[in-house]
Amino acid sequence: LSSSIERLSSGLRINSAKDDAAGQAIANRFTSNIKGLTQAARNANDGISVAQTTEGALSEINNNLQRIRELTVQASTGTNSDSDLDSIQDEIKSRLDEIDRVSGQTQFNGVNVLAKDGSMKIQVGANDGQTITIDLKKIDSDTLGLNGFNVNGSGTIANKAATISDLTAAKMDAATNTITTTNNALTASKALDQLKDGDTVTIKADAAQTATVYTYNASAGNFSFSNVSNNTSTKAGDVAASLLPPAGQTASGVYKAASGEVNFDVDANGKITIGGQEAYLTSDGNLTTNDAGGATAATLDGLFKKAGDGQSIGFNKTASVTMGGTTYNFKTGADAGAATANAGVSFTDTASKETVLNKVATAKQGTAAAANGDTSATITYKSGVQTYQAVFAAGDGTASAKYADNADVSNATATYTDADGEMTTIGSYTTKYSIDANNGKVTVDSGTGTGKYAPKVGAEVYVSANGTLTTDATSEGTVTKDPLKALDEAISSIDKFRSSLGAIQNRLDSAVTNLNNTTTNLSEAQSR
Repeated sequence: LSSSIERLSSGLRINSAKDDAAGQAIANRFTSNIKGLTQAARNANDGISVAQTTEGALSEINNNLQRIRELTVQASTGTNSDSDLDSIQDEIKSRLDEIDRVSGQTQFNGVNVLAKDGSMKIQVGANDGQTITIDLKKIDSDTLGLNGFNVNGSGTIANKAATISDLTAAKMDAATNTITTTNNALTASKALDQLKDGDTVTIKADAAQTATVYTYNASAGNFSFSNVSNNTSTKAGDVAASLLPPAGQTASGVYKAASGEVNFDVDANGKITIGGQEAYLTSDGNLTTNDAGGATAATLDGLFKKAGDGQSIGFNKTASVTMGGTTYNFKTGADAGAATANAGVSFTDTASKETVLNKVATAKQGTAAAANGDTSATITYKSGVQTYQAVFAAGDGTASAKYADNADVSNATATYTDADGEMTTIGSYTTKYSIDANNGKVTVDSGTGTGKYAPKVGAEVYVSANGTLTTDATSEGTVTKDPLKALDEAISSIDKFRSSLGAIQNRLDSAVTNLNNTTTNLSEAQSR
């Protein structure tokens, strides 16, 4: 009777093990599952909330990236002044700072979801191992590849503190905690990259030729040099032919001789006229419309060829032709009639860096070689009151380099270029580092470098945006190469992360539905 009353009052068939031992055990397991699955459903909903919170932050980061891209497109046009670019850069920096703030401060229940790479396991079952993992990533200006993003080339970039991983990546010797830095051998190409306005490159093509001096023009990015018609009338004629206008057109010029300056025109056939009248070249080197005895019909080819042989006409020392902004000087004697044979024509010409580089690399050894008798090209750099020279010896087309200061070429030694692109006579040096066991802080312990490369003992070590170890906390800002490409890659990485979060939300939502169905069915089974 008491059992019946207990069942009626509780509504349960089994109230204790004595009612049904096996049934009681089954019902108890049902209770564990029901309670576990109910909590698992709540866990899954929390997981959905984590993904939603993270995606919401990513959405705002994406908005900032889109604005930065819009500003970058604006900055890429040539109509902006320096102040315009500065204003654009200011907003870009503010947007990047906001991305970093969102990354560092976005949390769910006190857990940062964008501050570091990691994963979060969501328990979605009543038993061990029944989990779904949410992958989380650090998303800030650095991981997006936008650290130091710059459109105006000004400002500074904060370098990140170095870690033992950075030292390992730099090929540190783990046994000694040292890194050996090896500078690259100087090449003609690297040497030309160091040129400043007014620096010169002297090339002696072979022993039979006079050295040619090329002077660098920084604004134009090319070289000027005195071009000589190789002291033959044939070469002088080639110079004249290069100045002829297209068929049906004329070109104008100025001829300067002892009698003064004469403006002339020349047609495509090389015929010279003065004021529309036929011109003649006199025996004393004057250009005139007077067909006097001994004068010959003037042509540009004839004029230059006679200057080239230096004998047929006694050119005055000031004789020259100016056409197209270039003055062609006739190499003559001190007075009319005093020119020597094959005097030639000279003029100031221009050459590209590529042309000069090729000449440096292919020049033959000259008899006037300076350093160890193997010099064929010398690049002279002027720095204040000092002069520096890089000396090259060619052979197989590859320029080897030597370096001398104060123009003392006889003391030239092997030359290198460092990571900054600067020339040095130091081929390599080592730096020893100290790693704090407590906080991982990296500092300089000692080193073998001298001068610029002398170790800054005790200084904290950082990593610049290009991955170079440095003791500088900041680096100078430089204009970002292919900025729109960098932004597109950053936006793409955000899209990929958001896609994974969207997929995990859908999966967790499905898990919640399944958990609720299972819980309902277990509850009904337990009540039977």
